[in-house]
Amino acid sequence: RGSFGDDYEVTITDSPMQGLLSRAVIVTDESNKVVYTEQVSEIAHEPNYEAALAALK
Repeated sequence: RGSFGDDYEVTITDSPMQGLLSRAVIVTDESNKVVYTEQVSEIAHEPNYEAALAALK
């Protein structure tokens, strides 16, 4: 089991879904620098994919 959820703080810690990863988008540049993040408040909600794609430009 990897550490991605802990490294990027997207592991759900308080609900019946504890231990699963929340829905999130993390965009990095060529140097692996994080240039955009979004973590939705409800697992049923979709992140703003257009904003994530715009961060790549």
